[in-house]
Amino acid sequence: MTNETQQLDYERIRILYNSMNRIFIGGALLVLFLGFIIREKMAIHLVIIWVSLTLAFYIPRLVTTWMFNKKIKSGQLNSSNVLIWEVYWILTTVPVLVSFSSLLYYPLADSQINIIATFLVIMASGSILSYASSLKSIAASFCAIYIPLIIRYTLIEDEDAATFVTFYILLVAVFSSYALSLHRTLIENIQLKIDNEHNALKDPLTQLWNRRGLYLHLNKIIPRSIRKHETLGIILIDVDNFKEYNDTYGHNAGDDVLINVATCIEQEGRSSDLVVRYGGEEFLAVIPDTNTEHLKEITERIFQSVRSNTNITISAGLALQTPGNNFGQIINQADTALYEAKRAGRDQYQIAKQSETT
Repeated sequence: MTNETQQLDYERIRILYNSMNRIFIGGALLVLFLGFIIREKMAIHLVIIWVSLTLAFYIPRLVTTWMFNKKIKSGQLNSSNVLIWEVYWILTTVPVLVSFSSLLYYPLADSQINIIATFLVIMASGSILSYASSLKSIAASFCAIYIPLIIRYTLIEDEDAATFVTFYILLVAVFSSYALSLHRTLIENIQLKIDNEHNALKDPLTQLWNRRGLYLHLNKIIPRSIRKHETLGIILIDVDNFKEYNDTYGHNAGDDVLINVATCIEQEGRSSDLVVRYGGEEFLAVIPDTNTEHLKEITERIFQSVRSNTNITISAGLALQTPGNNFGQIINQADTALYEAKRAGRDQYQIAKQSETT
């Protein structure tokens, strides 16, 4: 599964859980209304049992929604592990709908059956709006509502039963078509939102993250490093004599160099590393779970790749996280080390002094 698909799943499942408040309020009101309808043909204690059980079926949905939102806020849920929560949603939705549909099989008057059937159809149409981001959830709700509904009218020995069955089958077809159309529209809007956010966080030339993207990702990387007691390292890279290169070969050639350097940095890192275009000809690599030797190894590979694939040289400053240092301080250490590398003759890297003892 690609990162783009994962991000799409993340956004649409968040929309699914965000609809829970209105679903619960509407569902609770419907339970009370149907309880009022069936009280004429059922003993009051049975009505109370049905109402209580149906409302109780909402509890797993509420708990699941609370857990989902909690994990979102804590950063435990992301685009790579959110898909299972669509399954949790379906598993907590079906019992509620089955409880509603079970009313069709109580010994009620035909008029009451028709009222309940009408409200089940309203629930099915409402699920299209509430679950539009999840076709699986819509399909599950349709099955939990329309299959019992169609079977119930098939069992009725009435000349109009076949008409009702045909009507509900046609409703399934019409609502399914509408659900697919609404789902496609919603997915297109989500994709447009992702693309806009992506473009705002990416450097248009190199397609690396820009500074806005850097700080967005740091909100995930730093807490994870702290939680796992991992050391965070950074490599601050600058293209040597870039202004002179631009003046000699032109800006198009300069752009090509920046693109090639960006590619070299990305290729020599890990998937967990974050590579950023930090400034005009400056690049920043954030390396989680590292140490001095590993940081030097990555840097040497980057230098070798740049020498092999471009006609320029680079300089770099390396820094490792130390106890009590925030990210801004690590950047300052790397910047000082980069300045030392430039002053020492360029085409080399230096390690920040505080990092050498880490």
